[in-house]
Amino acid sequence: MVAENAAPQPTTIQKLTTAVYPSFAMLAGMQLDVFTPLKDGPMTAAQLADALDVKPEKLSPLLYALVAAELLTVDGARFANTPEAHQFLVQGKPTYMGDQHEFYTDSWSALLQTAASIRSGRPQAQHNFSTMSVDELAIFLRNLHPQAVIAGQQLVGLYDFTSHQTLVDAGGGTGGWLLPSPTPIHTFKPR
Repeated sequence: MVAENAAPQPTTIQKLTTAVYPSFAMLAGMQLDVFTPLKDGPMTAAQLADALDVKPEKLSPLLYALVAAELLTVDGARFANTPEAHQFLVQGKPTYMGDQHEFYTDSWSALLQTAASIRSGRPQAQHNFSTMSVDELAIFLRNLHPQAVIAGQQLVGLYDFTSHQTLVDAGGGTGGWLLPSPTPIHTFKPR
């Protein structure tokens, strides 16, 4: 039993400060493409480092962090993808999400500017689409697409669209939110 006058502990603060580590381990794993070489089975840190052209002593701590993040498993000295990592983080699969690291890097970097934006009263990490190169804009839109599909899946679960013949994507994105619709896509009329 905790005494009524017990001093508060920084439990929530400590939980929040350590919660970021699995996300950043995942990001580094995606940036290095750690998961694709493991598609054919387990590898040691040295084998994986050789496949990625990096130093094993630098890669090894990340691999253990990915085990802690539940994206890899380790048996002895051999690392393997978890079923989720195998499904979504291996290049070449139709469900591949590994290229989302560009979006996460951009989004998380922008979030680090929140306090500066509040202090200055102006966005410190805004996207200026008019000055983006075609390649930068393509990367930005490509990285929005999987999130749009997920939003579409959630929307279809909340609302029955079968009585509608026309849907409008007014956001200017990829229209990915329409893809999970139970109505065949060819019945939607682009405007």
